[in-house]
Amino acid sequence: MTKTLFSWLSILSAILVGGMLISCNKDDIITKDTPPRIILDSETAVYEVKAGKELTIAPKYENADNATFVWKVDDEVKGSGSAFTAVWSEPGTYYVNITVITDGGRASEDIRVEVIEPGIPYISLPFTGNEVFLKTGTYYMLTPEIANIGSEELHTEVVWTLNGKPYSTGFTFHFIAEAAGDYAVSVKSTNEDGADERQFTIHVLDNLPFTLEFPSCSYFNPSTRRFTFPGRTIMLRPILTGLDANSYEWTVNGDATGCDTEIFAFTPDAPGEYVVNLTVDGSVSASVIVECVNATEESRWRRAGGASKAKCNKVFEWVPAPGQFIGETQTGGMTGNETTHESAILWAEQRLGKAQYVSLGSFGGYIIVGFDHSIENTETGYDFSIQANAYFNLATGNGGSNEPGIVYVSQDVNGNGLPDDEWYELRGSETGKTETLQNYAVTYYRPSAPKMSVQWTDCLGQSGAIDYLAAFHRQDYYYPAWITEDSYTLRGTRLKARTTQNSETGMWDNNCFDWGYADNMGSDVLSSNDSGGGEGQRNGFLIKNAMYCNGEHINLKYIDFIKVQTGVNSKAGWLGEVSTEVFGFEDLKLVGK
Repeated sequence: MTKTLFSWLSILSAILVGGMLISCNKDDIITKDTPPRIILDSETAVYEVKAGKELTIAPKYENADNATFVWKVDDEVKGSGSAFTAVWSEPGTYYVNITVITDGGRASEDIRVEVIEPGIPYISLPFTGNEVFLKTGTYYMLTPEIANIGSEELHTEVVWTLNGKPYSTGFTFHFIAEAAGDYAVSVKSTNEDGADERQFTIHVLDNLPFTLEFPSCSYFNPSTRRFTFPGRTIMLRPILTGLDANSYEWTVNGDATGCDTEIFAFTPDAPGEYVVNLTVDGSVSASVIVECVNATEESRWRRAGGASKAKCNKVFEWVPAPGQFIGETQTGGMTGNETTHESAILWAEQRLGKAQYVSLGSFGGYIIVGFDHSIENTETGYDFSIQANAYFNLATGNGGSNEPGIVYVSQDVNGNGLPDDEWYELRGSETGKTETLQNYAVTYYRPSAPKMSVQWTDCLGQSGAIDYLAAFHRQDYYYPAWITEDSYTLRGTRLKARTTQNSETGMWDNNCFDWGYADNMGSDVLSSNDSGGGEGQRNGFLIKNAMYCNGEHINLKYIDFIKVQTGVNSKAGWLGEVSTEVFGFEDLKLVGK
């Protein structure tokens, strides 16, 4: 009995001791073999910081006693503490890794750091250089474009000084040119991210400087030389700024012509060069050379042959106004390499070859194309078509998207294969109306920093901006990269905009014009895609609608070049600027070839 009891006590003791030993070993395993755990304070593992600002990443840890910490930035060791602090000077995406090592194992987390541009309130002014000229008595109001003032977390202060003394605060500068003289102006904008400052001089004069010149052929062809056939009239109209002319005096090779109006209709009867001079108000003069070529319209005609193609085969110039699809690589189809005019026109040529759109931007933006033959004036129907993407609002049967492009045509009068001859606008439904402005000009100004709106002024003294739409686009600039100047001016016919907003829905419509314009659902639509996108929409055009700048008809037997230019200066709220798009050009006589 005693032996048996001892045996059971011995067994029970062994079991208890063994259990205790097992329990201690188990605890020892938990202590030594459980790996650490990293708990980031960002659920997405993405951190955002402005360039030049300090960012600290401080995770929480479990099971990390006596741990070793290794921080790497783009695979390079940068830190060894439990938290990591760094300053990135350049915007971009950086990859950070934190690895924690203990006796129980290791843990690792990948982190992405997005370094963004600081919200510095950069200032853009709606003029180039640092001078403004005002006539005495003029009231002048200036509202510069300032970056990042729409940011909720940044408060921007703007201070103006005049001749070194505090003048006013706020985003708008008001000035009355009471007395002639020079006035030094400074504007400084400041927020927590930094500051920017601009200086310029206002010259107040009793009489403003003025210019008298003849228009150049195109933006990339600065020549003012004009060409015509013997017996064909050429209309000469100068560009006059800063002066209300009271008298005009035209001469040809020094001989008076008797013409005393702004437009001179000159008809040379023999080949040769003619120097045409205009004197305004008896004191200001400018000259232009008119070359009457030793050829006839018939001799320059490049008739279509068996190998001729219906579609355009050459883009000569693409000079868009600023717009949301200019420089856009995500939705605009651009590559980001279009930094010269040669690369830009090659891109446009390839796009049209695949029936993909090329945007002309806001008012005045244009494209010039050519064919491997002359397009004949058939006199029996539409001679050529332009494909675009206009469409009706299917719910209303009107509205929708119509972004009218003015169409011009030209003949290769001098026979050099280049579009450096006379341009003739095609008559449209708005021609001759009081609200239609010919020779309208808009100047666009390069923004001083990325992602800023583009400011403009026009020949009527008005100003505005092509709004940067951050919700839709990501390119740095709407200003064309291949325009090297800090401002450029586009000139042409402007139609009165038909942009409307529905007060109930807030939706915007660009209503159509009756006929005569590209990218427009007028009565001259040959085909359209009613699915809503508009791709495949085409308008037909008649060469017989060609006219001189004074509205007179000109009879052209054929054309060699076509130019389309955005014809309105308008924007549709959150949709942005109204901009003509083109997809292709086609000689309707050769459709199918």
